Amino acid sequence: MKNILLGVMLLLAMASFAQPDTAKWVRAFPVTDYMVDISDSIRLVQVELPEGTSFKEKQLGLLKGIYRDAQQDTGTIGYGRCHLIKGHYYYFTINHKQSGRKPKAEDLLYTMMDSKPVYNGAITKLASHFIGLQEVGGSALYDRYQVFLAWTKTDENNVIDSIVSDINYTGSYFLQSDAAMNQQIKSGRFAGKGVLDVMMATGKDEVFKFLEYMAIKPNLYAGHEWKVAEIFATWLVSGAPAVIKE
Repeated sequence: MKNILLGVMLLLAMASFAQPDTAKWVRAFPVTDYMVDISDSIRLVQVELPEGTSFKEKQLGLLKGIYRDAQQDTGTIGYGRCHLIKGHYYYFTINHKQSGRKPKAEDLLYTMMDSKPVYNGAITKLASHFIGLQEVGGSALYDRYQVFLAWTKTDENNVIDSIVSDINYTGSYFLQSDAAMNQQIKSGRFAGKGVLDVMMATGKDEVFKFLEYMAIKPNLYAGHEWKVAEIFATWLVSGAPAVIKE
């Protein structure tokens, strides 16, 4: 039991910070709605993985909630190991006695994974928390599984360019269609400016600061897929908080 708890603590610590260049990653995977209560304190949960991604038998996992209605939903639910593998389906027994919260569908299972030597940039850091980003039209900007199988600096730059273009376009579109949406930012580096004005002028530097903040403070974003222009606007209105580097 002591070894398991130490392993869980290590996973939690590693999942909370940006990860260095490595062939090992702490990654999050959503559980499905298939669940079975084994006892009052243990629930069997299922994870479905795509081709090219797999867990090992007895692999340790830490289950955390995702943001739903309140910040506390993102807390740690429990931990357990993979005890059954059936094709692309993997079954973990999660002990939730300490938290008192039973696992729910779409909660995130964090676990240590092998990875190919992919480019370690902003996108892989987001994907490690299963954070997805979409263009304003709803198309995914990257695949949250595939970035750990094949991802280059060129891929990263292409996505960043797409994010900048999407934010610029969205700001321009709404400024022309409804100028009342150009809400004045009240705090932070852009205080006094209109949110749509800032979006129209946004470049790569601001996008990197925004993505870095999401990766370091993932609780509100983890496990969801977001339209990038919308959450970028929310970030601006909230004062554009940035990571302080010592």
